[in-house]
Amino acid sequence: MDEFVAWLWGVSYWHWWALAVLLIGIEVFAASTFLIWPAIAAVVVGVIIAIVPDLDWRLQLLIFAVVAVVATVGGRTLWQRYRGEDSEPSLNRRGTQYIGRRMTLSEDLADGSGRVQLDDTWWPARTVDGRPLQSGRQIEVVAVNGIELQVKEA
Repeated sequence: MDEFVAWLWGVSYWHWWALAVLLIGIEVFAASTFLIWPAIAAVVVGVIIAIVPDLDWRLQLLIFAVVAVVATVGGRTLWQRYRGEDSEPSLNRRGTQYIGRRMTLSEDLADGSGRVQLDDTWWPARTVDGRPLQSGRQIEVVAVNGIELQVKEA
């Protein structure tokens, strides 16, 4: 234990910068944007140690902890505020891409439910009001419930 404490007394700025690089390296593979904030804190502590090299290691850890918490809370708050609108809001939600689309029914929607063909895929469909529709009619997709398209007569 004494050897570990002795090592802590010898920590310099490049140790903190090495920790920052390690955290960023892990972040590259984790892709969570969580480790970037402690990495920033490690850089800050490294800069402080470069300016004040005789800073006690306990104070270094305290500064690291405080800056990491402040950077995490502040960074995530700013990230949520300024990330902007999603440029592809229907990405990975294929059914929502069809809302507003009109087509001709190729099969009857008996009892208000059945299937419709959009492009090369058959989708389960249900009329909004539960009325049956016959093939050949124009319909419009108005909503998506899971994988089921909600349609109405156009």
